[in-house]
Amino acid sequence: MRQLLFMIVMTLAGTVGVYLVNPFWGVAVYYLFAVLRPQYMWEWSLPKDVSWSFYVAVATIGAALASAFGVRFGPAAEASEGHSAPRLSLAHYAVLLFGLWIGVTYVTAQSQNAAYMWLIEYIKIFIMFAVAAVLTRTVRQVWSLFLLTALALAYISYEVNYLYFVSNYLGIYKNGYGGLDNNGAALMLAMGVPLCWFIYEAMTTWWRWVFVALIPVIIHAVLMTYSRGAMVSLLGLGPLLVVRSRQRVRLGIAGTILAVSVVPILAGSEIRARFLTLENTEVDDSANSRRESWKAALKIAVNYPVFGVGIRNANLFSHQYGADMEGRTIHSNYLQIAADNGFPGLALFLTALAACWFSLRRVRRFAARRNDLEGRRIYSIACGVECSMLVFCIGSVFLSLEVVELPYLLLFLAAQLAVVSGAADKRLASDHSVSAPSAGRRPFIPEQVGSSYEHAEYARY
Repeated sequence: MRQLLFMIVMTLAGTVGVYLVNPFWGVAVYYLFAVLRPQYMWEWSLPKDVSWSFYVAVATIGAALASAFGVRFGPAAEASEGHSAPRLSLAHYAVLLFGLWIGVTYVTAQSQNAAYMWLIEYIKIFIMFAVAAVLTRTVRQVWSLFLLTALALAYISYEVNYLYFVSNYLGIYKNGYGGLDNNGAALMLAMGVPLCWFIYEAMTTWWRWVFVALIPVIIHAVLMTYSRGAMVSLLGLGPLLVVRSRQRVRLGIAGTILAVSVVPILAGSEIRARFLTLENTEVDDSANSRRESWKAALKIAVNYPVFGVGIRNANLFSHQYGADMEGRTIHSNYLQIAADNGFPGLALFLTALAACWFSLRRVRRFAARRNDLEGRRIYSIACGVECSMLVFCIGSVFLSLEVVELPYLLLFLAAQLAVVSGAADKRLASDHSVSAPSAGRRPFIPEQVGSSYEHAEYARY
């Protein structure tokens, strides 16, 4: 009953609230549902065939179209008077151009019937990406999406742990989560670890310790998937997390405690044994089948270099090109895209990743020495998204996750943060950047700037 009430309240906030309070509410609720996937988590409590996300999406798209013509709704209308929507950056265009190419490869697909379901998922992703770019206008709103993403991943982890400790059932290992298998679910949850850490760094109240406490909960949920790819991704995260952190001593202490005491206790003998088989992958059937599917994907991409065989059509051809079974998924995001959408599709996907990374780099430099609340939030979002995307980029070497909403949400946060913070404007970034302090001088901390969107002179919106 509580779950149903929660969904009703959230859906009303994302539909009615869009017009009575603030259009951004629709963006927040939509992405909360996209990450949380409540229909899967609470299947036993929610009515079937109710498209909660669809209702929110329709209302939010309507608000975005109205906003594009200068119409404002609710109390936000007066506050935004004279302010246009944030302009799109190179990172926005790179992601949307990749989406456009996806549409082209559907038209040229070997089997449009096989591609259709995946095309619909892509359309949802890129339409909401564009809608969110129109309606997300402040650093506070980007921060809200950042928080909601971390909390959703942490709550999923809590549910996974609860099922295990109460019922002694490894549901996420046997069933995966939200349409993803155990490996995909593990990587999705692992991406929440850096988000929680950098939320802790940005906050000053006691609530920040809650996010530190959520990290071992998430890691234990990842361990229960038996996913070695996710474990490798978390190990690869370590160096960058240390480099980006502003509290390296505390991070080192927390990491040592986690590695030396907590993880060995949480990880049972089966998990340790499976992880150690990384040293002997030649005898591991899953590793061998993955290598065969990679070879097949490369052959497909070479034979269909421009348009590929079509969205998720590579699965139809993988066995013919050497995979171990009919319908074998490629098990690599990059090779899956190359086979499905051609080398131009892969190039556009990598360009989108690179453009968002450069946006985050500019944001970090822009906010590195700011000590005000907004400055800490900007820096933490940039570092958290970068580290989370690193987890995704490493893990997706072994998994096909090109139609999962979470990484596109993080790409959106990267692109939008640069715009709403002012870091995307070269002149403003130069004017407000903080150089290293010289001897006897305090560095300039632009605390007087306030909200980068709401201060018209600073943001020029």
